[in-house]
Amino acid sequence: MPDRVTTSFIPKDSLVTERGPRTPNRSPLAFVNLIAGGILIISILACAGMFLFKTYTESSISSKQESLDRQRAAFEPATIQELLRLDRRLMASSELLRNHMAISLLFEDLEARTGTNVRFNDFKFESLTAGKKTINMSGTARSFNSVALQADAFGKSTLFKDPIFSNLNIDAKGIVIFDFAGIVDTARLNYAALATAPIVDIDERITEPLPESPLEP
Repeated sequence: MPDRVTTSFIPKDSLVTERGPRTPNRSPLAFVNLIAGGILIISILACAGMFLFKTYTESSISSKQESLDRQRAAFEPATIQELLRLDRRLMASSELLRNHMAISLLFEDLEARTGTNVRFNDFKFESLTAGKKTINMSGTARSFNSVALQADAFGKSTLFKDPIFSNLNIDAKGIVIFDFAGIVDTARLNYAALATAPIVDIDERITEPLPESPLEP
């Protein structure tokens, strides 16, 4: 018996085409939700980081404050007050030294530079302005040559500025009388500078001895 052939009138190509892959439809709302979720996650992480940083900062401040309190308690209040009083005294002493003048240096310089034929009768030390002082003296000498030599000696002194001898005259006894005036360099008489500077002997400051003229008959 011959085999029966089954025939079909449905085209196969159309079936393959209809059963092909389907392309899903993506909604714009899904993309917006994805971005919003990412932003939310980032915000949560940022808040958590700020909270942890705040907690660490407060803990560090508290620890340092406790350490400072322990160190402060290690010092006795009475000792601190005593140190403060000592500091004020030292500051007052330093101020006095800065403003104090060693007048003894001026007298030593005058003594070393005054010739044997010259005598001073008075001494005036006055303040003209702040930081500017003058010296005024009247004296006698055996001769005009002695006065000239005395003027040269004072001119070499580092303590005097603009030394002037004036009113030279001869009294009834034949003795020369004169007046002396000069400005004193107060910076060289400062006691603080004297205390820090090396001590210089009076003989070292006078590099040349004061010559004297022979006595006139």
